[in-house]
Amino acid sequence: MGAISRYFAAAVFVLAPLPLGSLDLAWICFWNFLLICSLLTADLSAVSRRNAMLLIPLAAAVTAVGIIVALQMQSSPALQSTTVWELPRQLFGLALPERLSVTARGPWLAFGSVLLLSLAFTRAMILASDAGAARSLLRIQAWAGCLYALYGILAELIAPDMILFRRKEAYLGFATGTFVNRNTAATFWGTCALLFLVPLLRTMHRQDGGPPAQSDWRSRLEHILSTPVALAAGFAICTLALAMTGSRAGLLLSAGTFVLAIILYLIPLELGRSRKWQVLGGSAAAGLLLLQLVGGLVAGRIVEYGLIDPQRLAAYQASLRILADHSLLGVGLGNFEAVFPANRPAALGSLGIWDRAHSTPLEIAVELGIPTFTVIALASLWYFYHLFTGSLRRKRDRYIPIVGASVAVLGVSHSFIDFSLQIPGYGVFFAAIVGCGLAQSLPSQFRKERGNSVQVELK
Repeated sequence: MGAISRYFAAAVFVLAPLPLGSLDLAWICFWNFLLICSLLTADLSAVSRRNAMLLIPLAAAVTAVGIIVALQMQSSPALQSTTVWELPRQLFGLALPERLSVTARGPWLAFGSVLLLSLAFTRAMILASDAGAARSLLRIQAWAGCLYALYGILAELIAPDMILFRRKEAYLGFATGTFVNRNTAATFWGTCALLFLVPLLRTMHRQDGGPPAQSDWRSRLEHILSTPVALAAGFAICTLALAMTGSRAGLLLSAGTFVLAIILYLIPLELGRSRKWQVLGGSAAAGLLLLQLVGGLVAGRIVEYGLIDPQRLAAYQASLRILADHSLLGVGLGNFEAVFPANRPAALGSLGIWDRAHSTPLEIAVELGIPTFTVIALASLWYFYHLFTGSLRRKRDRYIPIVGASVAVLGVSHSFIDFSLQIPGYGVFFAAIVGCGLAQSLPSQFRKERGNSVQVELK
């Protein structure tokens, strides 16, 4: 059962980006079902008490969201109902329910995405409590991401007006892979590039030797995929796909996190101050060269449109006004699309559908209220602390928390100006990597020591 449990988890992590980012409710339910089955049959022998305690902030955040959702769905005169109900009450005299949520089932349906990301994060942490399983999981996700990048590049060259088996309706002329939105695709491929970059740094620094003594094909394949040439090729493919999205924020933030990952890897090393500055300067120069070589399309869009989108600023201001009116309990999870039209500013004009705030933290605050947003923010900061301390203090497999920290910075920073983490296909992939890095962020003495060697590799 343990092997099947790991297969289920790996399948969800790898396949979630495939069906157009798993936006449909049916896919969200299906992935939730597989992860629940995987958790119920999971091997917990590698999980220490310290690892289990790392899940407490997540449990607190999910519980807070669940309580708020229940309150938002509650029909009670004691609760201040949303102002959207006032117009039909006054004009038509309708007896509408006294509830916070504008929609009847919206919060419960939206809670499915919250549950999916939480389950993915939890399952990845349990699976990656063993260092060997963590290495295997990151390797599988890296090469799966490389295949998605190859598809995105070839699809843009061969059939630029198609996404899988359906016609492409937006972002023509830009690579999006299996995602509808190019900004989500850019963040996804930037994440995949980090999965190659950090192991490449580790391999070049350690100068690992030749092929393993074992003669089985799995060991030989793992060795081939871990060589500097293979890792550099994977990084180049993902970076090329990233550039072909034309996403300004995606490329700039990805390049920034590439530099961050290099810095995190180099700081604890005993290279000498002058040597470190040389390497850091070379990394910055390499980052600028990367932007020059693959960022031509993005640079053109920056020159034409600038770095700041005035429409997004107008949407943010309108969202803050909504938040001011519903600061305690929010307007209802998943209800931003239903509430925003009544508060849409004239600066946005009549074109475009603003079904999201284009800022995930702001949208969370609007939908759930400031207290719940504070709980989520504190849990996130606590996890950032562990990822960064693990990146600097771990001795063995230090590259794993570095990957987790770098990916966390990329995904969260991009979510401040867009909604990539709200796309389940990327959110699951992201949660699995961050959970993997967090599981390996604790020093070795804090993790469970086992007398027997338990084989938990993903096979």
